[in-house]
Amino acid sequence: MSAAVKALGVLAATVHVLDPVERVPMVLTPGTEVKDPAVAEQITNPVCWETEPAPIPKTNRKTT
Repeated sequence: MSAAVKALGVLAATVHVLDPVERVPMVLTPGTEVKDPAVAEQITNPVCWETEPAPIPKTNRKTT
């Protein structure tokens, strides 16, 4: 992954999420730039975002 990953959004509130890899609790504070889509999708309350988060790309799955 590139070092110049664009932030998906900036937090306006403290949030508690799970690390997507290690599955351990994390606390993110206001002003934190969220760059990981797996973390951003855990933050469902729009009030928590200072700036509107960028859309998270959906994976294309074929269903039978």
